[in-house]
Amino acid sequence: MNRLIGLLGASLILWLCVVVSGTVLHVPGEYPTIQAGIDAAAEGDTVLVADGTYTGGGNRDLDFGGVNMVVMSENGPEVTSIDCEGDSLDSHRGFYFHSGEDSTAVVQGFTIRNGYAAGPWPKFVGGGIRCDNSSPTIVGNTITENGSA
Repeated sequence: MNRLIGLLGASLILWLCVVVSGTVLHVPGEYPTIQAGIDAAAEGDTVLVADGTYTGGGNRDLDFGGVNMVVMSENGPEVTSIDCEGDSLDSHRGFYFHSGEDSTAVVQGFTIRNGYAAGPWPKFVGGGIRCDNSSPTIVGNTITENGSA
């Protein structure tokens, strides 16, 4: 029994070392937009987004490109939002997962609003976040005032 507990403890320590070994990339400190931080990130990295409202190119239609990383706000959805500025004439969404990202791809701590998905099926789904052939972890977000047609 003691050997099993020792093996489990060693496994946990090894797992924690792997998990915390990623780099933390700061937006907007090091990278001007969320997408710039995502593009610079490698597997296991964290893109940490400062408080504020993020709009415009590079801060909507965010795409992990198949890299499993964490994109999270510093202080939660109450103070960090992505305003997609989408409407029926100009479709934009918060995040688009379509490259096989798994549960270690994480979006955490944002308010995502004003996303709008328009066009023929399947483009008109997922005003806030769209997932195709991917299974990211979406946790601790407020997704509101989004639509599709």
